[in-house]
Amino acid sequence: MTTGDTTLTVRIITPERVVFDGPADGVVATAYDGEIGILPAHAPMMVALGIGEFRLRRGDTFEWFAIGEGFLHVLDDVVTVLTPFAESAQEIDVETAQRLEITAAENPLLQGTILGEEQRKRLAKLRQDLAKKAL
Repeated sequence: MTTGDTTLTVRIITPERVVFDGPADGVVATAYDGEIGILPAHAPMMVALGIGEFRLRRGDTFEWFAIGEGFLHVLDDVVTVLTPFAESAQEIDVETAQRLEITAAENPLLQGTILGEEQRKRLAKLRQDLAKKAL
């Protein structure tokens, strides 16, 4: 249950690192069947994520992340994302993001993952779009 706080604690975790761990006023994630928004005092839930954009709102500003398939868990104003790869828009190299073909050898975020060609292309396009937002 909520403790009266008006913020969420958000954690985006990959096998290699914690990509984000901090407060947020709200988040929007890409689930397999569409987008889902989470605000403080949200009911407990778990959602399967698809490759897509993860938006985090803090005040009047937004931070964008490229998220792979994974899971989102909400409990007691804590949103935890577990995914094999994630990166913030600020971390994405614009030149690399503009390439439509990504292979595991070119991107350490994809090493050890089982992505088909279509998923690689979707992730490449997402990274390109988010890199433009970070400029």
